[in-house]
Amino acid sequence: MKDKEQFNPFIHLMETPYGKYVYDLNKSSVIKVSASVYAYLQDMSGEPDAQVGEYLEELKAQGYLKEKRVKVSEHPVTGFYHSFIMHNLGQLTLQVTQGCNLKCEYCSYSGNYFNREHTNKKMSFETAKKAIDYFISHARDASFFGISFYGGEPLLEFELIKKCVAYADSRAEGRKVSYNFTTNGTLLTEEKYEFLVSHDFSILVSLDGPQAVHDRHRVFAGTTVGSFQKMSENLKLFKEKYPKYYAEKIGFNTVLDPAYPLKEICDFTDTDEWVSSANISSSLINDTHAKEKNHYDEVFVNEHEYEKFKVLLWKAGRLETKDISPLMRKHFTGIKQAAICFERTDQNEMPDKGHRGGPCIPGVRKLFVDVDGRLFPCERVSETSETACIGHIDQGVDEEKALQLLNIERLTSENCRNCWAYTMCPTCFTHADDGDGLSKEQQLMECRSNRANVEEGIKDYLVLRELGYSGQLDT
Repeated sequence: MKDKEQFNPFIHLMETPYGKYVYDLNKSSVIKVSASVYAYLQDMSGEPDAQVGEYLEELKAQGYLKEKRVKVSEHPVTGFYHSFIMHNLGQLTLQVTQGCNLKCEYCSYSGNYFNREHTNKKMSFETAKKAIDYFISHARDASFFGISFYGGEPLLEFELIKKCVAYADSRAEGRKVSYNFTTNGTLLTEEKYEFLVSHDFSILVSLDGPQAVHDRHRVFAGTTVGSFQKMSENLKLFKEKYPKYYAEKIGFNTVLDPAYPLKEICDFTDTDEWVSSANISSSLINDTHAKEKNHYDEVFVNEHEYEKFKVLLWKAGRLETKDISPLMRKHFTGIKQAAICFERTDQNEMPDKGHRGGPCIPGVRKLFVDVDGRLFPCERVSETSETACIGHIDQGVDEEKALQLLNIERLTSENCRNCWAYTMCPTCFTHADDGDGLSKEQQLMECRSNRANVEEGIKDYLVLRELGYSGQLDT
C-alpha cells in the first residue's frame, strides 16, 4: 500500500449502531467494513497488517478507493441551458399579490427577515398574461405543465386567479394545465370551492398544529386573533361538500417551531380526522435571511429524532402505519433521496468536469414572476436581490446571469471538489447571496450543517437496511 501522503482515496467513513461503513465517491456506493479496515482508513499511517492490506487491494481491484476528484467545475447542463430555457419550462409561479390577511411571525414577508416584507402591491392581469404567454411558448417540450399562484395570500386576488386560469386554458394548445397554490385557508368560501374543484386545483394549506400551537404565530393582520378557528371551519366544510376531491387534492404543510416540543403537534395530526386523512408535510422555520436564528429546544430535538427513528422501524416492518404520525411519514422521502445518490451502480469514477449537487436549473424547473414582472429561479429566493433576479417578463431570462447561478460551485470550487458530500450537497445559490452579491464566505458557512444532514440521510438508510428493509426506493 502507499503511505499516507500518497494514498488519498476519495472516501468518507461513517458509523451506525450496526456497523462501520465507507462511502466511496468514485464508485458512488457504500460498503460495510471490519473494525480493523475502518481503523486503518481513519489514519492510513504506516503499513496495514496483511489481512487489511489484502482486503484493500481487493477493493482497489473492484474499482474502489480511487483518488480522483472533479478537475473542472461546470454544471453538465451548461452547454444545453439555452435549449432548456427556450423549450422546457415546467412550472410557472405567479406572485399575484404581496399582501396577506395574516401576519405570521415566521413568514418571509413578516418583517423578521432581511429580504422582503408585505406590501399592497398586486400583479396586473396584463403582467399575468405576458407571463403565461412566455411560459406556454417556452414549455413545448416539458413533460409537466403547471401554474402556481403565490402570495402573500393568493386568494386575496381570486378574481385575478380566475382570469389567469381562463386565459391559460385558452392558450394551452390542448395541453392540460395543472394548477396549484398554497393558502392559509381563511378565505375559502363555497364559491371558491366550486371553482377550485372544477379546475382540479391542488391545494396546500398551512396548518401548524392544534389551535394553541397554530395560533402562536399565525394571527390576523393588525390583531392578536389566531386564524385556526376560521381556517378549520372552512376546511371541514370543504371536506363535507367534496370528500373525494378533498382526499385527493388537499394537503397540509406544518411549519415546526423548534423552540417548542413536538408531541402535541404529532398527536393532533394523528387524531383529528379532517387532518390525519390528508397528505401532510412539514418543515422547520426557515433561517435563511432571518434576522434571528432558530432556538432548538432539547425536548423538540429528542422528540423529533424519536419520531424519525419510528419511521425507520415502520419501513422495516417493525411498526404499523397507524403507529407513525402522518406528520413524519415523508421523512422516508429524504432517506430515499440520499440513497438514490449513492446507489448508482453504473458509476466507476468521478467525471473530469462536473458540479456539486444543490442548484436547480434556474428558470427551468420553476420560473417565479413577481408582481412587477421580474423573473426569479423560484419563490424561495430573495426578491430584493439583483443577483437572484434573472430577467424580466418583457425581455425574458438573462441567460448569462442564470448560468452564473447554475454554476455556483465556481465560487467555492476547491472546497467543493474535495468535499465528501459533493454529489449530495443541497446548498442553493441563495445561501451565498448576502444581498450585495454572491459571497464565498456566506456560502461556506452552510457547509458544516449540510454535511451533517447528508450524513444523517445516509446513516438512516443504512440503519433501515440493517433493520431488514428490502423494498424499492420508489415505494
